[in-house]
Amino acid sequence: MGSRTRGAGGGTPPSRRERPRDSARGGVKHALGRSHAVPPVYANLETPILQDKRLPATPTVKSKYPPSPPLPPPKVRSKVPLYIGGVGLYCAVVYGAYVYLSGNNAGPVAAKPLSEQQDISHVYNNIAKTYDKEIGTSEFFMGMPLLRRAMAKRAQGDVLEASAGTGRNLKYYPMKKISSLTLVDSSAPMLEIARQIFQKQHPAYKNINFVQQDAAAPVVKKFDTIVQSMGLCSHHSPAPLLRSLGDACKDDGKIILLEHGRSHYEWLNRILDRYADKHAETWGCWWNRDIEAILGESGLEILTVKRYHFGTTYWIEAKPPPREGKSEG
Repeated sequence: MGSRTRGAGGGTPPSRRERPRDSARGGVKHALGRSHAVPPVYANLETPILQDKRLPATPTVKSKYPPSPPLPPPKVRSKVPLYIGGVGLYCAVVYGAYVYLSGNNAGPVAAKPLSEQQDISHVYNNIAKTYDKEIGTSEFFMGMPLLRRAMAKRAQGDVLEASAGTGRNLKYYPMKKISSLTLVDSSAPMLEIARQIFQKQHPAYKNINFVQQDAAAPVVKKFDTIVQSMGLCSHHSPAPLLRSLGDACKDDGKIILLEHGRSHYEWLNRILDRYADKHAETWGCWWNRDIEAILGESGLEILTVKRYHFGTTYWIEAKPPPREGKSEG
């Protein structure tokens, strides 16, 4: 039998066993040992297929526009709308109480004269620990922090705060303008809280005194500024208290009071009178006192009286009466 020839040269092709495992074009040996021919289109490439061909860096182009200014810091939202809303809520609550009581068949309750109002100052010893937490929310929505701040910011020189309580005015004082600060209160637990608050707020300030005594008791020096907040409602003798503050004030000094008492409106006064005893037993405060009558008995020279919250909150500016024997001019 004739043998088969391949191509023009003839010859017998090598057997499959004699063939080289990799052709002249090159081969890729599989991980399992088998060979796979590389496709001709990639056989003659001198550069690896996965060569990293990086583009040249793009030159920096200077913008013809000026750079944008930095964003302004976020604005601090004013609390005034909250205070306004709080006053509105206060008005709604008071009006609702009036409507409720108007439908009550019980007759009106007359306000007790000062001589019949019990001394309830001991109540503050019992409520000292929870006092700030209990009244903080209602004071905030009534805008009382604004009034406290306005009062304390006017203090300068030697300052006396009578009926200081837990020190709710301390964070508003301009300490750089104050030479000395004296806090007086009859409640030892409340005064201790005030001491702790002040030490945290002003640890470096040393010229401060905490005096536990009746706010109407005499003090050993005279002061440039005397402030008091919510003291006339809780003191057993409010008019003598004011006279004592007048004695403690320098001739050219000032007295600023933030108090609360009877309203402009009789319908609201009826509410205050009806619940005065219960309020005094709970909070140590007679909230229906006639503040203007007390001012008239104090002997102080009243400069300004402003009223807020239906007339129940009083802003009072005064100065001591002329001293006996002092020459005028």
